[in-house]
Amino acid sequence: MKNKKSKKYISIRTKLFLEVGAVILVAVTVILSLNNFILPAFYNYNERRNMKNVCGDIDAYLSTGADIGQYVSQQEKNNSFSIDIYGEDSAPVYIGTVDIFASGGKVTVSHRKEYDDGSFYEIQTNTSSDKQYIVYGAPLSSGGEIEMFSSKDYIDNTARTVVFIANTISVSALLLALVFIYFYTGRFTKPLIAMSKITGKMAEMDFTEKCELNGRNDEISVLSSSINHLSDSLNSTLEDLNKKNEKLKDDIEKEKNLEKIRKDFISNVSHELKTPISIIRGYSEGAVMLLDSGDEKSAKSYCDVIVNETEKMNALVLELLELSKYESGNIEINREKFDIYNMINDYALGVEMKMKENSITFKNEVEKGIEGIGDTIKLEMIVNNYISNAVSHTSGQKLITVSSKELPDCYRISVFNTGKNISDDEKDKIWISFYRADKSRSRSEGRFGLGLSIVSAIQKLHNRDYGVYNTPDGVCFWFDIEKA
Repeated sequence: MKNKKSKKYISIRTKLFLEVGAVILVAVTVILSLNNFILPAFYNYNERRNMKNVCGDIDAYLSTGADIGQYVSQQEKNNSFSIDIYGEDSAPVYIGTVDIFASGGKVTVSHRKEYDDGSFYEIQTNTSSDKQYIVYGAPLSSGGEIEMFSSKDYIDNTARTVVFIANTISVSALLLALVFIYFYTGRFTKPLIAMSKITGKMAEMDFTEKCELNGRNDEISVLSSSINHLSDSLNSTLEDLNKKNEKLKDDIEKEKNLEKIRKDFISNVSHELKTPISIIRGYSEGAVMLLDSGDEKSAKSYCDVIVNETEKMNALVLELLELSKYESGNIEINREKFDIYNMINDYALGVEMKMKENSITFKNEVEKGIEGIGDTIKLEMIVNNYISNAVSHTSGQKLITVSSKELPDCYRISVFNTGKNISDDEKDKIWISFYRADKSRSRSEGRFGLGLSIVSAIQKLHNRDYGVYNTPDGVCFWFDIEKA
């Protein structure tokens, strides 16, 4: 099937100009035609009517018996035609100024028409002078006859002059009207063209432009206002829809991440429990065999391993229960005032021997006397997890520093340790349960990758921020405590 050719685009201004211009052109053409064909006939008709009226006036004047010479002469001057009056015996009573026979030649009669009252109308042409006259004759009530002569050439010239003037005026009026229509259609269609462009952009989801409201109280103004309202409504709806779509995408992404976290959590728990269970089983079977062989000393060492692995399992389960309790959001926190410096210092004293054994230098640079509000037991767990994490990862100078920074509504506590930086792609992952940035660490340290997850959960309970950043010579973990 052949594709239909698209119609040529014509603007509404051009259409309106052509259509209105065509109407005016037709009107002017009709006026010109009427001028050319009707005006000459109208002038001839009007001349005949004047002759008939003057004939009636003269007939009435004759009945008074007064001298008609001056009266008829005045009528000739007033009406620009010649009058001949004859008595009952056809003798001339008054002879006018025009004598069509004076130049000689043959006179022909055309367009003669006679009426019931005895009057007649005809056109007489002198072939010698080629002049035409309109002649009107009628019987008089006194018994005589009157004839009137008017130059048809003069009437035709007058008619032609009037037709020329009328035609010139009509054509000039047409040109002026077309110029006016051109500019008026531009002014009239400007808002419509603007609406067309704006609605076209609206179709492409661009709602930045608006129709101008010129204060006119008409349908175009109402339409412009409606388009602006529609644009705002569509824009608002689209923005709302985009927000909902983004939220839906985020929800879907969160759901995917939660599902992944759930699967990873189950996998990690299974892995963390599988190892001690396998060890416990293996050592239990070995202990039984050693007891059967009478080697109680070796059996006892096997039992010590079993107890150690059981304690690790118990610690893992307790941490999982603790984390689950915090993440559920159902736990209430105890808000109490405490001295931040003393809390850090008390913890440092408790692990002083462990740090000396590992040749670690610890500095408490928290400002003395600052007080915070929160659940001290849970906040101490954050300190414990941060410092324990620092002890496990410190290297080089083996320096751990705890410092404070005052913010408008809280204190930011930072735990810095020298050592290897955390890669950018792992900064968000370290807060996930069971995630270990350093895969080389053995499980003999008793760490399961839950410490930072517990920090995240506790800070969320307190509605406070936390995070980590790298420094040129180490890593710094931080968390916020509300001011007392």
